[in-house]
Amino acid sequence: MPPNRNRAALLAVALALAPAAPALAQQKEGEPAAQDLTKPAASEAANVSAVGDYFKFNVDIQGFTPSGVDNPQPVTAPMGSCFRVSNDFPDAKDARRQMLRGRFESGNFPRGLLPPYGCEDLHFNTNLSYDVPKQLVMEDRDRNRYGWTYGLLVAPVKYYVKPREFSAGASVGPYLGYRLHDRQGSSDVVALSVGAATATITNNNADGSSSSSNTTGLTIAAAYIAEIKGTFNIGLLAGTDLYSKSQNVATSNKLWLGLSFGYMVQ
Repeated sequence: MPPNRNRAALLAVALALAPAAPALAQQKEGEPAAQDLTKPAASEAANVSAVGDYFKFNVDIQGFTPSGVDNPQPVTAPMGSCFRVSNDFPDAKDARRQMLRGRFESGNFPRGLLPPYGCEDLHFNTNLSYDVPKQLVMEDRDRNRYGWTYGLLVAPVKYYVKPREFSAGASVGPYLGYRLHDRQGSSDVVALSVGAATATITNNNADGSSSSSNTTGLTIAAAYIAEIKGTFNIGLLAGTDLYSKSQNVATSNKLWLGLSFGYMVQ
């Protein structure tokens, strides 16, 4: 097999095994594994609000009522319509039920360059706000959700393009992302993460011996995060680690690539 193919094959295998590498290394020393494979490598913060999100409906949805109107009459949101959420609040008639309030928008690009696109024109007043049970929109009816989200992103193992080497120094940090697609059963998020990076450096002592120590820096990464069925999670990452010159870290300001995935046991 040609050398280039050897390197490509090695890279593919190493990236596939990436999440397990730190765990194997620490288990040899009798320590607990750092990477828990039962948890996603990228996790959304609990109860991220729907305020500011757009929902584009794939079916007709009944149950919308105009807010602030005497004797409101329920209306049906047609398939292809877009609903932007402005408030998330408890139902005055049943505090156990959450409601969403927002308005319908139409046009090809209601959010500029960011999705959704192609929101259908509506046959009722788009100047009014409407209330709808949250569960109806979030879970019970087929829809696409778009909007900002945030959470924690983990890069357990990184491959540095130059000098072509792997590092088990994990990077962990918060991320801010945008939902390009979120439909019941699957979601896709593009994100930017800034967090802490770790590296091992070798120190040459005056007596001719050497010792190693850990140092920390800053890592910046762009990521594509996909989630399937709410349990399987995979992330494709590209980033760089920044250390001060005095730390003398060879991989500082070098491009790295990462692949991480996990499965959450319910």
